Amino acid sequence: MKKFKVVAADIDRTLRGNDRVFGDINREAMQRLHADGVLIGLASGRPIWQNLKEHAVEWNLGFPFDFLIGLNGGEVYDEATGITIKQNLLEPETIRYIIDKMEPAGCNPFVYREGYMLARWDDDLLRASAARNKNESRIVKDLSELWSEPIGKLMYRTHTVEEMDSIVVPLAKSIENETFFSFKTRADLLEFQDRRNNKGSGLQAYCDAHAISMEDVIAFGDAENDLEMMEMAGYSVCLCNGMEENKRIANAVTEYPADDNGFGRWVLKHMYGESR
Repeated sequence: MKKFKVVAADIDRTLRGNDRVFGDINREAMQRLHADGVLIGLASGRPIWQNLKEHAVEWNLGFPFDFLIGLNGGEVYDEATGITIKQNLLEPETIRYIIDKMEPAGCNPFVYREGYMLARWDDDLLRASAARNKNESRIVKDLSELWSEPIGKLMYRTHTVEEMDSIVVPLAKSIENETFFSFKTRADLLEFQDRRNNKGSGLQAYCDAHAISMEDVIAFGDAENDLEMMEMAGYSVCLCNGMEENKRIANAVTEYPADDNGFGRWVLKHMYGESR
């Protein structure tokens, strides 16, 4: 297949599975791409401060990522300049509106602040998320703290998929407007963000800064917040453990899942002709 100039990949359930392990074959594939001069970046729903840069060291790649897209396109970091741009944040009045309208769902809203998560109340879901991502969680003293400043996104978790699909999603969809929208990034996690932000727009901003056509980009993803990035890239690959909508719009689907080096196996086989 054609040689691409840029590889953009989601992290969870794309580069690593539920075991959160980045495999040796994935590492080999990234190192091969880097050696060939391909620009490599991560595209995440998490903020950049939440260890996105550190994954390069954690995964023992031997080089830093060329770019990072955080908060589903709300942040774009360029390694060449060392600059992070933030764009299209949810304004305080919008955050308050969403929280008020989502009250009947009975779920715990939480947001990212620089260096920690801020939630309405403490619960097992919040503690589990903080432990998984190795970051601090704090509880508001007053609810207004959640909308005291602009944020990249507002999030809700549920204990069950049924609760998410039967209560939270329908309510969220009913309050969407021209300013913001909602989407699931996990079966039990729903997020609100500005309509102008998505991983695709973040990727486009990086490519524009380097005069690279989106046709020269290959994107890897698995979930709803990867759709725009996959649609805008010149070529897209969905992990076989991904959502059906992502598989439908992808140019290809991996033979192996994220927890078995699906990314690396696909790259080495289809871009280098080597089976693993």
